[in-house]
Order: sequence, then structure tokens, then C-alpha cells
Amino acid sequence: MYYEVYVDILFAENLWMDAAILLLTAGFLRLRVRKRRIALAAFLGSVGACALTVFSAYINGIGYFAGMLAICAVMAVVAFPERGKFCGACLGLYLEAFLLNGLLRYLAQFHPLCGLWTAAVGTVACLLLYAAQRLLNRQKRLAALNCEATLICGESRITVTGFYDTGNGLYDPISGRPVSILAPELLERLLTGAGRELPSRMIPYRTIMQSGVLKAYLLDSLELPDADGIRVVKQPLIACMQQGRNSRLLILHRDLLPP
Repeated sequence: MYYEVYVDILFAENLWMDAAILLLTAGFLRLRVRKRRIALAAFLGSVGACALTVFSAYINGIGYFAGMLAICAVMAVVAFPERGKFCGACLGLYLEAFLLNGLLRYLAQFHPLCGLWTAAVGTVACLLLYAAQRLLNRQKRLAALNCEATLICGESRITVTGFYDTGNGLYDPISGRPVSILAPELLERLLTGAGRELPSRMIPYRTIMQSGVLKAYLLDSLELPDADGIRVVKQPLIACMQQGRNSRLLILHRDLLPP
């Protein structure tokens, strides 16, 4: 009993599937996608898979397992040179390759081109999954930019949902303090309940569309959630948001992002 191995078809199947699982691994581990490295790693993985298949009659189960693990290790090193990600990338590649290549080899017994069609359909599915993973990661990043912030001024204390805006680079030109922006109704409520009169500062700003001046106040403190609990920012400078400028209640300065 013997099997005919079409090396060209086997190479094409593995090339596309290796590229697909490399993209999936990059999306799952949030690794940088380098097109040339992905292509080279897919090529090396396909060559290794062809060699394992051709010489499978001379390799026992342990040898085949070790060969697959070595191929995945080479692909991980070539595609993802980042330190600290090797083990995760290698394990992910091995599991994905084991499942996908096993399916292709099984289907190839019935028709030589069956595995190729499966590889094409699998590639499309993997690319769709990769796009979905990128969208999910983006939503996670946006969610991480939101937090519950507590503003304290004298006897007044309010908690509001804040948003870390990486585009907010507004500073007080005199003191150099970063300026966060609060909705006018919330700022008025905070100042009214403070129990004392607070002097205001005029902060000039300029955007692509317009320029102007914002009225700002120096509060007592600002409490922000942190990995270790609560992070307290002493004497934050809070400006009054212009009416209708933004739907968010509190826009935090980019310098206040957690380290």
C-alpha cells in the first residue's frame, strides 16, 4: 500500500494555510505583522511540511511530532522576532497547524484537489477571523481608555466617566500643567458645592477648525483607577468644555494615562 504525494499541491496548500495561521497568531497575540517575515515564515513552514510528508515513511511518531514542533519554532522566530512572545507563538502555530494540516491530509485521500479547495476556503475564513480579531482588539483598546474618575474640590465631590484622549495635548502656557476638559454642567455643580470661591484661568487653545480660550480651574485632586488601586492627581487643572463640542463628560489629558 502506498500514497501518491503531489508535492506542488502540498506546497501550495501549506503555503497559504501557514500564512493564514501566522496572521491569526499575530492578531491573537497582538504582534506586529511584517509582510516579508510572514511570507518567509510561511515559505519555510511549507517546505518543512513537504519534507515531513515525503519522508514520513522513515519517521516515527515522536520524530514527526518533533519535526512539526521544530517547523513551528522556525516560523515563530522568523515571523515574530519580539522577545517574550516565542513560546506563545510557537504553541499557537503548532495547534493551528496540527488541526488544519490534519484536515487537509484527510481530505486529500479522496481527491488530489480537495485539500487545495479546502485550503482556499480556509484562507478566506482565517482572513475573516483575523479582521474580526483586529476589530475586537480595537474595541478593547477603546474600552481601556474609559474609566471612572472622581473630581474633588473643597466639599464637593463628583464621580464621572472619563475618557483618556491621546489627542488632548492642551497645557497651561504659564504653569505647564496638563488640562483636562469637563462638561459645563458638571463643572458648575462642582464649583457650586465647593464652599469657596475659585479663581479661574484662561487657557488658549487651537484646533484644525478653530481657536479660542477656555476657562479653567485648579481643583484639589483627581482620583483615577490604576492597576494598584486608586491613583491621586494633586491639583488637576480642569477647563470648561464648550457647549456641543463633545458628547463625553470628561476628557482626560494624555499625560494622565496610566504608566
